[in-house]
Amino acid sequence: MVILSVSSVWKAPYELYAHATAARDAGFSDRCVAALLAGARHRELAADEEIAERLSLVLTAGHAIGSTPTRWRSSARKGLVDLVLLAGCYHLVCGMLNVFDIPSPKTDADHLSQGV
Repeated sequence: MVILSVSSVWKAPYELYAHATAARDAGFSDRCVAALLAGARHRELAADEEIAERLSLVLTAGHAIGSTPTRWRSSARKGLVDLVLLAGCYHLVCGMLNVFDIPSPKTDADHLSQGV
C-alpha cells in the first residue's frame, strides 16, 4: 500500500508498472490496483491496508500527516516509523526513475488496457 501510494503521486512509469504487477500477484483485483494508482480508496482494502494507503498518500502529497484523522495516527503509531522510512525510500526510487526517464517495460497500449 505504501509503495503504490507513493507511486500514485510520483507517476514514475517503471514504478507504477512494477508495483501494480506485484499487487496483482498478491491477489489485489485490477479495479483495486487501478484505484490505488489513481490515489483513490477501494472497498477491497482491509482496515490496516487502508490506513497505510491513506497515511502514505497524505505524507507523499502533503509532506506531513498532521491533517489526517487522529484515529489513523493512533492506529498506525506502532508502524509509523516503518511507514515513513518505506515511503522515503520510494520517494528516492521514484525520483531517480523520473530523473533518468526509466520507462515501463510495457507499451503505452498495454498500460491503457491494464489501467497502469
